Amino acid sequence: MKLRVILLFSCLFFLQNTVAQHLNQNEAILYNVGISSVFAGVGAIINKKDNEKVGKVFAKGFWQGAIGGALIYGSKNLVREIYLKEKWEYSWYAKIVNSAGTSVVENASLNKNFWEQWHFNIGFNRVEFYAKEKFKIKYKIMPVSLGLTLSLAFGNKFEFKRSLQTGEFVFSTNDLINSRGITYGNVVLVDENYVNEYDLFAHEIIHIYQYYDYNPFNSALNKPLADLSEHSTFFSKLNNIMYFDLQGPLLRGLYLLEENPGGCYFDNFFESEANLFSSRILLCK
Repeated sequence: MKLRVILLFSCLFFLQNTVAQHLNQNEAILYNVGISSVFAGVGAIINKKDNEKVGKVFAKGFWQGAIGGALIYGSKNLVREIYLKEKWEYSWYAKIVNSAGTSVVENASLNKNFWEQWHFNIGFNRVEFYAKEKFKIKYKIMPVSLGLTLSLAFGNKFEFKRSLQTGEFVFSTNDLINSRGITYGNVVLVDENYVNEYDLFAHEIIHIYQYYDYNPFNSALNKPLADLSEHSTFFSKLNNIMYFDLQGPLLRGLYLLEENPGGCYFDNFFESEANLFSSRILLCK
C-alpha cells in the first residue's frame, strides 16, 4: 500500500512541475503524451501481478499510454475544427477519438492490453465494451458527474439541441457573471446569450477532455475496490454499475493550484490549453 501511495504522489508531483504556461502546440503534444505515459506507467506498476517485473510492466504501460496520449492530443485538435469550420459535427468526431485515446490509457494504467476494454461517455453515462474474451457491453453511471448534472439541472435550462449536436450535457442560464460559460466536471453551463458561439463550446469541450485526462488516477483504486467487492455483496453490486470518477476532486485541486490571482487568467495551464484549441488569440503576453 505504501508503494502505491508513493508512486501516485510522485506522479502528481511530476505533472505539477512540468506544466507550462502560454501553451503552444509542441508543449501541448508533450503534455498530452507525457501525462498519459506517466499515469499509465505508474498505474501499471500499482496494478501489476505479483509475478511480474516492475521494469517490464512500467515500460509496457508507458508506451501504451503514449499511444493513447497521442490520440487524446489528436482529439483536441479536432475540437479546434468546431470553431474554425463552424460545424458542430466535429465535436462527435473528436469525442470518438478522445474515447479511444482515454480507453487505451486506462487499459495501460490497469496493466491490461490496450485493446481489452473500450468506453464511451455521454454526460454521467458510461458505456463499456469488453473485447478480450466474449464481446459484451456494460452500462455504468459516473456518480460525481451525476451529482454535478443534477445540481445544474435545478434552476437552469437543459439545451437539448446543443447537447445533441455536441454529445455533451449543456445547460444555459442568465445568471453567469463575467463569464460566457463554465464547465463543471464534464457538464457545461453557458450564458443563454452565447449558446451559438462555436469558440465557447470548443473551449468548454477541452475542459471536459481535461476531466477525462485524469481518468487513470482511478486505476490506483482498482485493487482496493476489488477487495471491497470480494468482502461485500452490496459493494460488489454497486461497483458493477458505477464507475467512480474520483478524478474530479483531484482535477479541481490542481486547477486551484494553477490559479494566479495577481496575473492573467490564462496563466492557468488548464485555461491556457483550452484557449489553445479554441481561439486564434494569445490572451496573455
